Amino acid sequence: MNDSVKKNKKNGFDIQTYRLVFETSMKIHEEIFEKTKNFPLEKRFLIDQLRKYSKLVCIYLAEAWRMKKNRSFLINKLSAAEQAATKVQIWLEYSWKSNYINENEFQRIDSQYENIFEILCCAIDNN
Repeated sequence: MNDSVKKNKKNGFDIQTYRLVFETSMKIHEEIFEKTKNFPLEKRFLIDQLRKYSKLVCIYLAEAWRMKKNRSFLINKLSAAEQAATKVQIWLEYSWKSNYINENEFQRIDSQYENIFEILCCAIDNN
């Protein structure tokens, strides 16, 4: 776990946490979008799921930030972001096991989602 993750785990859902998680999830989404261009066309469902849920992590984070003063809405959207991140992890593992991405790519992206997941869990617990 890197230092920014450790620091942000303690802060709940402040602006630094939001920016870190949002920017990280946007970069991951862009990477997934590019990688899925090389997937077989007959795996359209897999491609769509990876792109959809990686984008939803970003969307739910933005919605949570916008309505952060409403505690129940904030927790609902942070939980939705966690669920979307988990779905991406599952589809990524499927992609790796199917040889559409290599193990290093899977491990790196999965690790980034684990960091996001930890921060979101702490943000939920601290709000």
